[in-house]
Amino acid sequence: MKKVIAFACSIIISIGFLFCYQNYYEGLISKNYYDKFGENLSTYKFKSVALQSMGARQGDNLLMFGSSEFVKTAAYSTHPIKVFNDKKNGFQINLIGQGGYKSLVHAANFGAIGKELTGKKVVFVLSPQWFLKRGINENEFEANSSEAQVYGFLFNKDISLTTKQEFSKRIVSITGKKANKHFDIMRDYCSLYSNNDLLSTSKRYLMTPYYRIRYEQLMLKDNINSIKYLKPKLAKYNKTKQANINWNAELKKATEIAESKSNNNKFGMDNNAYKHAIRGNLHNIKGSMKKDSYKVSPEYEDFKLLLDVCKEQGIKPLFLNIPVNGKWYDYAGFNKNDRLAYYKKINTMVNSYGFEVADFSKYEDENYFLMDSSHLGWKGWVYVNETIDKYYNENKN
Repeated sequence: MKKVIAFACSIIISIGFLFCYQNYYEGLISKNYYDKFGENLSTYKFKSVALQSMGARQGDNLLMFGSSEFVKTAAYSTHPIKVFNDKKNGFQINLIGQGGYKSLVHAANFGAIGKELTGKKVVFVLSPQWFLKRGINENEFEANSSEAQVYGFLFNKDISLTTKQEFSKRIVSITGKKANKHFDIMRDYCSLYSNNDLLSTSKRYLMTPYYRIRYEQLMLKDNINSIKYLKPKLAKYNKTKQANINWNAELKKATEIAESKSNNNKFGMDNNAYKHAIRGNLHNIKGSMKKDSYKVSPEYEDFKLLLDVCKEQGIKPLFLNIPVNGKWYDYAGFNKNDRLAYYKKINTMVNSYGFEVADFSKYEDENYFLMDSSHLGWKGWVYVNETIDKYYNENKN
């Protein structure tokens, strides 16, 4: 009995020490954090609970979650980091996401950031291409998520056991034989969470102290590395709110730029994107997407999981329902009714949770809304920027 008590005390003391060190480093992160870091588009930031949490703590940061559209068009003048830099319109845009990010990755992240997002406005960009039949695979999840995010999700007291079990089942379902050893350890814990039988539940309770210490160690490492990542610190922005943006004027400028940058094709695509990825293979692509569909996909359950996390965590998201390039998809043979059904289904899912959704599906056939088959382009970003600007500033004095 004495050995058991001693063991329990050692665990409590270890967690206590790790927690104290974390608080120390969090203080250093707070001192070194700067507004322009919201424009950072690095994998480390996207996997870091510490850096994203600190961004959420900034009263005038609007966190925006998505995928490859953030990186793909970072040089465009209409990109959010160009439009909302220097605290224009009263807030700093803070982008999180890259290619391979899908609902399950974001769900883990939302759960890990936890209370830092509670009651906060966030923007979430949905991509139709996520909702294919195969869904996210193991490699995509491992490349874009971290152990700390998964443990943070499972140790979040505000998330229900049912949601944790559904999340764990999904993690286990994409487990393969080539998982790295650290993710194998994490998946073992998910496996215990995903089963309701007495043996699994008993093992989960017995193993929780070990995984809790592992989580605290990972968070300490994250905090220490984040300090290094934030140096050198850049100058703070002038937070004076500027005059409101004339969105009609911005749309006109974007159209003028797009006309000169997408004149080598009939699909309204960026010249370079069309030249390097499509032009040489145009004949073979025609009709090649006839068998593709967004009707059935594991992604819908992953998205529902994300919605559940938002509801349980008290997050107030604005979801952006982004269309595909209609002209291109028609050429490639993807059924239009299938696409329209997808847009409607997303709207219905979001509305059923009482969240806001901005439906841009009416721009499917509008030139320059996208810069290729699926990524937001010159005009698309203007429409999106105007929407998130209004969303952030609504109900503000």
